[in-house]
Amino acid sequence: MPSTSPRLALPYLQPAQAQKHVTHNEALQRLDAVVQLRIQDFDLTQPPNDPLPGDVVTIAAGAGGDWAGQDGRLAFWDGTGWQFIAPQEGWLAWDAATHGLRVLSEGTWIPATPALQNLPGLGVGTASDAENRLAVASEATLLTHAGAGHQVKVNKAAATDTASLLFQSGWTGHAEMGLAGGLDFALKVSDGIAWTTALSAARATGVVTLPHGAAIDGPVTGTAVQAGPIDATPGRILTVGAFGLGGPLPAVGDAAALGSLVPGFYAYDSAQGSTGGPAGVLQGTLLHSRRAASAETQLLVVEAGSAPALYPGLVLGRSRSGGGWSAWACGSVAESGSGPNGRVLRSQDGTQTCWHSLTTSATAETTWTFPQPFASATGLAVTMGVGGSGLLPLFPRHIAKGAASVGLSVVDALGTRVVASLDVVAVGRWF
Repeated sequence: MPSTSPRLALPYLQPAQAQKHVTHNEALQRLDAVVQLRIQDFDLTQPPNDPLPGDVVTIAAGAGGDWAGQDGRLAFWDGTGWQFIAPQEGWLAWDAATHGLRVLSEGTWIPATPALQNLPGLGVGTASDAENRLAVASEATLLTHAGAGHQVKVNKAAATDTASLLFQSGWTGHAEMGLAGGLDFALKVSDGIAWTTALSAARATGVVTLPHGAAIDGPVTGTAVQAGPIDATPGRILTVGAFGLGGPLPAVGDAAALGSLVPGFYAYDSAQGSTGGPAGVLQGTLLHSRRAASAETQLLVVEAGSAPALYPGLVLGRSRSGGGWSAWACGSVAESGSGPNGRVLRSQDGTQTCWHSLTTSATAETTWTFPQPFASATGLAVTMGVGGSGLLPLFPRHIAKGAASVGLSVVDALGTRVVASLDVVAVGRWF
């Protein structure tokens, strides 16, 4: 019969053994040392100075003194001396210094739970692999703060690499957002075959681009939208009701204000305080435009006026360039004026009409210099009428018709020039 147990080397009581209590107590001491094993220090080469009864330490290689030749063993202080126990593969021990559990593996006491640093992979509810080193199979994954905020960081090695969140169904990608192949943020979608960029945001400017447009099913609000009908803040979106688009026109105050009226359509109503419009216009629609700070134009369509000449639909216009407003002119009239040589009316279609009343001479042709020259004498028509109530017939005539003037006279039946009152009209083109 062997003298010790095969695993813990506990001494057996032998037949006819004297002082059996000594052997029995030695076995109890060994059990007290290794059962619920707790190690005070690891890998010592010299005994500690003041061990307490029951202290257990591990002996490192190269130990000397009372520990010489006991490398790799457990040293147990029984109160009077050291006992040495050879540990076996797989023993568990509590590390009193680090408050952790260790296991003996191939002669080394290593942590029973490996350190959670530089793990080759971690699978929660599923298995990780070489590409997906962290894999989680769960109904949800919670990442929360530890007293303040919380960030999820996705870092890539180079600008042309990808750092993104990929959304899949049946292991096929259908949506991706992040830095995909560049440094600008992008949101992409896929039908399972091809990818399309739905949105991109430039990192340098923050400008968002929607390459394929957008469908908005609700109202658009915020500081990028007009705050009111005449809000002209650069870059804001025009809304329904602005300048009468889908709603009433905003009322204008002083239409003659210089450089302060916001370009757009306005309601002109003198009863509501509108001023600066054409004399006699009571109501109408005003279009105001601006080329520069001191260059503006206005068109006004009359709705109601105080005189028959200001009929509904009449268009009046004016402009200014570096100074005050010009006079209001009728809508299709480019220029109208008068002087010592008569009156002139220029229309926007190029027609020019000049008219005058004068007295002819009995000795020579009377030259009428037009108030404004015509573009050419070609096509120029001159019409004359003789005034007076004489009994003899008189005949008006013209000669030397040119672009700037025409010679006029009145003759009797004998062809003799006479003094007569003559009304004359010339119609041609000014451009």
